[in-house]
Amino acid sequence: MFRIILRRGRGFLACCLMLLIPSIVRAAPAEPADGIVGYWLVATADAAIRIERRDDGYYDGYIVWQLHDSYGPEDGPELNGKPAVDRNNPDPALRSRRLDGMRLLWDLHYDAANQEWTGGRVYDADDGHTFRCQMRLLDPDHLRLRGYVGITLLGGSSTWTRLSKVPPDLGSAPAAGRAPQPVGAGAMSAVH
Repeated sequence: MFRIILRRGRGFLACCLMLLIPSIVRAAPAEPADGIVGYWLVATADAAIRIERRDDGYYDGYIVWQLHDSYGPEDGPELNGKPAVDRNNPDPALRSRRLDGMRLLWDLHYDAANQEWTGGRVYDADDGHTFRCQMRLLDPDHLRLRGYVGITLLGGSSTWTRLSKVPPDLGSAPAAGRAPQPVGAGAMSAVH
């Protein structure tokens, strides 16, 4: 009798495992290269960036939220209330494009040996300069972006925080100018 129970128990266990394996496989994390895909709050907490993977395997990032998506009185009466644009772009034809939705990271690719994303460019709309860049995940919810000129020693880094919630209206400033909430207790990472 005990042998029959064990045999039935093994069969039952095998059936349970067969049912669970597909869900375990589906729950497995995406390939490591996609670790940066998602929404990120920049170190200054005044913008959110959506990083996505292109069909060719490279990664781009777009501005999807800004704390100040329009100019205020401190920017002068001619700009007050107007949407924020790429006014410092070295190309005069691009100075009137809106910052909302603008691509500011492009052509990053994953280097599995070094566990980082390299070969990309980052655009700084504050001064109109484009820099080489690389990214590295510090943990699943924080990444370090390094922008540089020529070699990585000649540059600066900032730490971005993954957003835990993406408001439905992320393309415009949330009510009362509040930033989307980062993962964790809401702490922002500082520029390093």
